[in-house]
Amino acid sequence: MSNDYNTSHNEISPELQGSILRGILGSVTGMIVCVLIMLLCSLCQMGNFGIMLQLFAGLVIGWFYRLFHGRRSKTAAYVTVGVCTVSASVLWGVLMALLPVFVSPAPFTAADWGRLWGEIWELLLLCAGLGMIGFFLTRKSLLAYADWKRGPWHIAYAGGNGYSYNLLPEKLPAVNPPAYFALHSRFASGTRLIVEGSSLRWRRRLRKDCVFSVRDIAGVVLGPGNGCNVLYGKDYQVLAKFASSMEHADLMFLWLLQKKVSIVNAPAGWRSPAEDSPEPKPVKSSIHQQQFTLRLKRSARIGFAGMGWFVLLIGLALFLSINFFTGTIVERRALIVVALATMGGGVVGVRIGTVCQVEIDGEQVRVVSRFGRTKEFSVKEVSSVSKSLGWIVLYDREFNTLAKIDSYLENLDKLKEYFTFYGIKM
Repeated sequence: MSNDYNTSHNEISPELQGSILRGILGSVTGMIVCVLIMLLCSLCQMGNFGIMLQLFAGLVIGWFYRLFHGRRSKTAAYVTVGVCTVSASVLWGVLMALLPVFVSPAPFTAADWGRLWGEIWELLLLCAGLGMIGFFLTRKSLLAYADWKRGPWHIAYAGGNGYSYNLLPEKLPAVNPPAYFALHSRFASGTRLIVEGSSLRWRRRLRKDCVFSVRDIAGVVLGPGNGCNVLYGKDYQVLAKFASSMEHADLMFLWLLQKKVSIVNAPAGWRSPAEDSPEPKPVKSSIHQQQFTLRLKRSARIGFAGMGWFVLLIGLALFLSINFFTGTIVERRALIVVALATMGGGVVGVRIGTVCQVEIDGEQVRVVSRFGRTKEFSVKEVSSVSKSLGWIVLYDREFNTLAKIDSYLENLDKLKEYFTFYGIKM
């Protein structure tokens, strides 16, 4: 990990620094929650599941430590969360061993107590070991919070995404980025990072959008091939993160260079084109009123039809076998439901090859999905196009999903030429 990071913000406010007492209170709260959950699993005859939960006790307790704004010190955080994690595992082991004492009607003899204490010591070693292993496996988020000046580096260098997930481009585009563009994931639908003039909007699933200005960015950390790139603010808080494998990531790097944002260890080949260089004009087509229809490729239509007829015949065979089935009324009704559902799936498979298409009529675009859903809109509503696994996703001016086009359509070059005519890069 690089040691070259921004040192212009060495001071931290008392509010941001956190408190040791609040950290202890948060960790103890998290410890109690973990013990109660593991005890509940044991009472519900899920003892093995409760044992596995010990591996995640450190993650939960660390979350409570951050929630209560514990001390932003690596030593304080490690000691507090580590002790509470091991204590949670040990306390659960003791309570599990003593549970027969409280539920057994017969009194315990001295021999029973001796045998019980022997089991407790063996269980304590196992639980303490699991707690420590779980703590060190799940300490990444706690480390990013406690070691706040290096938090962006810890997040950027966290692996597990695959070697080619964040391979940096050797060169940047030779044209200036547009005023509005977005970074899309190539492996999942949805927009991740949107550039709107001098502001950015980080769109995250199940969380509120994070909006900030380029003036809020103190620097950028470039992660390794299996990590990610992190934008951080003046207090080293993470503003947004993205990967080089995302579509238009090269435009993002160029935009950051032109905005004079410090990029740590930027490749030597990254250069910004002249600000006054003219933008290339989109290629104009000689056909102003294009009309064509794209359908699924012949091989895809045959594959869906064959699979649909196969499933349909299975459902029909199940439906006809009801007369020969000797079972209860409930079992016969269940078989009828399965047969009808199978036949319905077969019908859908047969129809996919005939209904899935894209119709172009001048500026009007009509997209019919595999299940027959139709979406009509004007091509002027499309702001950008992203390619993900199996789909070509069209986005509107607000970077919301406008429609999804099947990537198995024939003559996609014709569709690409059509979008290029209207200045949309596909």
